[in-house]
Amino acid sequence: MWGVYFDTAWHRTVGRDTFFSLPHLFIYGGGALVWVACVTAITLASRRRLDHLGGIVLRAGPVRLPLGFAISALGTGIIVLAVPTDLTWHAVFGKDLLIWSPPHLQGVVGGALGALGVGFAIAGQRGRGPFRRAWLWRVAMLLPLVDMLHYVHWSLAHYTIFPWTRTPDFYPYVVALTVPIILVAAARALDPWAPALVGAVFFLAVVVIDLGLAALGFARPAVTPVFAIPAVAISVLYAAFPRRRDDLLLALLGGVAFTLAFVAMESAWMAWVIGHPWPLSRVLGGLPAAVISGAAMGGAGGVLGGFLRASWTEGGTARVFGSAARARWAARAAVVVTLLGLASTYRPQVYGAPLAVEELALEPSTTIPLREAVFWDALIHDDWRRAPVIDIYSEGTMDGIPLPLGPAWCADDADGLVRDLRRLRFGLTVNGTAVDLSPYPIVHQRLEDGRACAFVGVVSRRQRASQNRLVYTVTPLDGSPPAIAPVRVDATVVFKDP
Repeated sequence: MWGVYFDTAWHRTVGRDTFFSLPHLFIYGGGALVWVACVTAITLASRRRLDHLGGIVLRAGPVRLPLGFAISALGTGIIVLAVPTDLTWHAVFGKDLLIWSPPHLQGVVGGALGALGVGFAIAGQRGRGPFRRAWLWRVAMLLPLVDMLHYVHWSLAHYTIFPWTRTPDFYPYVVALTVPIILVAAARALDPWAPALVGAVFFLAVVVIDLGLAALGFARPAVTPVFAIPAVAISVLYAAFPRRRDDLLLALLGGVAFTLAFVAMESAWMAWVIGHPWPLSRVLGGLPAAVISGAAMGGAGGVLGGFLRASWTEGGTARVFGSAARARWAARAAVVVTLLGLASTYRPQVYGAPLAVEELALEPSTTIPLREAVFWDALIHDDWRRAPVIDIYSEGTMDGIPLPLGPAWCADDADGLVRDLRRLRFGLTVNGTAVDLSPYPIVHQRLEDGRACAFVGVVSRRQRASQNRLVYTVTPLDGSPPAIAPVRVDATVVFKDP
């Protein structure tokens, strides 16, 4: 969990790095430890060395597969396979600035399965070994659910990084499709107040991570959304009807209660804290879809909670669901509903015509955040100053932050940069229209590798969904030494809706 948030902060603060960056070592190192533990457990179980192992155990010939460890091993395997997928994606399509890319979502699915498997493994150990201590088992059961919440939170992408991009319709819809299944499962599997505890522990973890990133000087995601507050709605509902916790209707109502509380909380937060109130018409327009989704995912969460309980209940799923046949049908229905819900989030981007220069609302700036600059991708390109033409690709969501569009030049030191600038002319065309760069200042920056750079300080204040071609030229003036060679950068710049 630390590695995932650290990686986001690393990209926003340091930029792209090698596969062996520190956040990646946390992510894949932690995953490797879980995978080794799972494979070891499966091996020992197959050799009849884990007599105290509880829970559901599947069999494949001589191999015994404790359900939790098998699911978790599968999940961590999916995470590892996301690495070649990500490398291939970058090689084919270039850099992706959005979390919602297939390689990233593959990692999210793998991580969620890994956490779910750990939850089943712990559930099966209730009353066994060190988990004879009821409090220890309960705390251990909360942690995989907290981890699953973290994958949801991270997957909310730019909504958690820049809160003013949160939409009053699609954003609550995505939350309703993901969070209720976790919290309702906690209520049915553990006790009524488990959802509130899971939300509170997750919030505490995010605050600690945020403070840690701040201490290291890294850019951080927004602390909200606070799942703990609407989670209380589920807890109150289940506490009011303790004898009905196995009823499907209560699970459905739990998802609805969470969704309504979440929309109310985020509407108030956007209005009173962020200062970007949601239009009431859009909130009400998106509410029916969110409520229906919350109910459906609450029902799926009730099924998941039932299977978790079956891990330690005598008689297993037949006892919890009334019969083995009903358990199978419940599982199938929950999987289908979940998959349909996730598939429904697909929204093909509709692009308008390429942007005109006037639409970009260009203005001068004396500060250039390097990692936000389009030309940054050229400066860190392997062919920078080695090839006469460089192709780069950049995509992002319109998030309200001024976007640096100016070209740049770098030298080994500040004196060399001053000499070079006297011999260079910068050019920029946007979708075939030349931009006059003379009104904009030259902004000096020093890179972490020691290079001294100068950017043309021009930023765009406004964009819309579009696919654009920006052509940068850095041309040496007559009489310049051969070491200063002309450079052309062809940039494909894609803007997407939030």
